[in-house]
Amino acid sequence: MILDYFQRQVLYPCYYCQHQHFKHDILSYADGRMLCKDCAKHIIVSRENLQVVAQWVLKQIEDLGLKFTRGHTYVSLVSKEKMISLGFDQAEGLATNIIATDMFFKNKHLNAQIYVIYGMPTANLVWVLSHEIGHVLVSQHQYQFNTQEAEEGFCQLIALLVSQKSQNPLMPRVLYKEFNNPDPVYGDELRKAYEAYKQQGFSNYFRAFI
Repeated sequence: MILDYFQRQVLYPCYYCQHQHFKHDILSYADGRMLCKDCAKHIIVSRENLQVVAQWVLKQIEDLGLKFTRGHTYVSLVSKEKMISLGFDQAEGLATNIIATDMFFKNKHLNAQIYVIYGMPTANLVWVLSHEIGHVLVSQHQYQFNTQEAEEGFCQLIALLVSQKSQNPLMPRVLYKEFNNPDPVYGDELRKAYEAYKQQGFSNYFRAFI
């Protein structure tokens, strides 16, 4: 009888922190995401709260010394289905940049739209927004990287440096998850960028970007 009880207590991994929780502790979204009770306490579901988080992230990025042009970047909450329709079924965030080419064939950034998934916990949203704003920075200043993977590593490093300033109680889970990500782009390139940042120091690493 006791064995049967525990067999019926099915454990599910939280979509965001991968912690195991009993079924009755989980918040489920129609798109299949299941959140543990800890993450469910911190979800962002309103435009007002999204803007609060976005403003905080921007301030941290500017405090790093990176020059972000405000006023031409728009941030929106979207459904998982919308992200899939945009062609990014695994993405939690997406930045689209509008570029114009002048008569001298030089590119100029006009504006950007950042999409983030509805219902993310605040700590995860901080990471995702920081990463996507990193892509907007690249577009605004026309930073050049040898590969797209290197640009992703740069944006992941921005996300790491910003997220380390957060006092959100779930941030340690996000930092651990992201820094130990086995993905060859989002994990390996982050660790490579972080090592270069540590070895060179802030001023030297960001010299080309400030």
